[in-house]
Amino acid sequence: MNSEPVPQNSSDSERSPSQIWLALLSIILGLIMFTLDSSTVNIALPTITKAFDTDLAVSQWVIISYLVVFTTLIFSTMRLGDMLGRRKLFQAGLILCTISSLLCGLAPGIIWLIGFRVLQGCGAVLIVGLGMVMITELFAHSPQYGLALSLAVMTLSVGSVLAPAIGGSLVTLSDWRAIFLINLPIGMIAILLFTWCVPPSPKSRSHQANFDTLGTILLVLVMVNFALAMSEGQKQGFNSAIALILLITTIIGLIVFVLVESRVRQPIIDLSLFRHRILSINLLTMVVVYIVMASRLLIYPFFLELVLHYPTDQVGMLMITLPISNAIIAHISRRLVDRFGSSHLILIGLMLLAFGCMLASTFSTQLTPLGYVLTDIVMGAGLAMWRSPNNVATMRITPQNKIGVVSGLLNESSLLGQTLGIPFGSALFTTLALSSINLPLTTPLASMPLPALVFAMHRTFMILAILQGIMLIVNIFFQKTPNLPSNNPEALIS
Repeated sequence: MNSEPVPQNSSDSERSPSQIWLALLSIILGLIMFTLDSSTVNIALPTITKAFDTDLAVSQWVIISYLVVFTTLIFSTMRLGDMLGRRKLFQAGLILCTISSLLCGLAPGIIWLIGFRVLQGCGAVLIVGLGMVMITELFAHSPQYGLALSLAVMTLSVGSVLAPAIGGSLVTLSDWRAIFLINLPIGMIAILLFTWCVPPSPKSRSHQANFDTLGTILLVLVMVNFALAMSEGQKQGFNSAIALILLITTIIGLIVFVLVESRVRQPIIDLSLFRHRILSINLLTMVVVYIVMASRLLIYPFFLELVLHYPTDQVGMLMITLPISNAIIAHISRRLVDRFGSSHLILIGLMLLAFGCMLASTFSTQLTPLGYVLTDIVMGAGLAMWRSPNNVATMRITPQNKIGVVSGLLNESSLLGQTLGIPFGSALFTTLALSSINLPLTTPLASMPLPALVFAMHRTFMILAILQGIMLIVNIFFQKTPNLPSNNPEALIS
């Protein structure tokens, strides 16, 4: 999360250069905990599901609970930091993340684990939401500010690439509890360094009256209701009374959320921005793309372990293919945007993503590691070719005074897509597997015959390919991005 430079506190002068860099190390260690918390659980989820003798409809909440907290609170952390003090809140995030990691590692049951993941999400959102501004406070008047910020960004990038492999190795060498317990030494060192080296942050009461508590609660309720509807649909059928009631409640909650946000002075989401067609299309595309990415992250480990019988460490190594290809091609994509513009690259990226889903829909018991890697390279290339041009196209129509808000909306849209994608992908995959040979709704994934799992893989990713194809058509016919310079103050959003 980028922020405006913040004047340094007078106590900064009492800190030696070594203490400032140790303070940066504590923040980076916090970001490492976040990358491990957010990326290793997907790899361990098949093992967790088996260990607690539960089904995917329940175990998916280990991921969903974390994402719901993170998605709904990430917009509010800066305001909370202004109200309560950023140093105090970041320190609380480190402590909460460390303690909750211990609790997750010792969880005696799946419900306990889900509850502890909520606490972990609260700690993570404070770390990520305030980490960059803490670096700004520490280095705002230093010529090494750019280096410090780059190290933090690199930590997030490298961590997201390596975390699946780390998670797979930890599960194989020990068990699923290790992916949480590894945070203990990291967190303890981070807490000690941060407490010793980071000066207090100035408080500001300017935003206290504008904190959108009601909007935050409504957004949580909408997402939890949707996820519960998907879970109950898997367990009892989507025509069951409870699933239908939850879906109706989700729709009503969404309508109420829109009404409330349109009347709040400083809402979580500025709904007036959605009057602009291009912005709305770009954000909707972001949500759909990350629904697909989240479905992939959830389903692939189960398919690789249950159908192909790969060990967890091999699954982790295979799962890093997409983030590596995405990171490499994203660098090329940014250069191509400057040379050719964003419109054509957006379409190429969406076509590659749709094609990658079609390739995934052909996965079978005969899938080779090379076939998997090639499919993930296509999807990683599509994600890279689409995301940067999509962001550039959005920012080019954004006036200077709305840049921060729209940038936050882009990040929030990707988080929302992931939060919705986990229950959607789980419900789709499980329902298709059960329906393929009329299995009882209570049949766990691990007990399903291979033909049912392969059938579900085929149909799930064909449906995801169709979703991507729809967004491709929408972008072709309804989005005409003007050729404006980036951050044009006379841009089209007003």
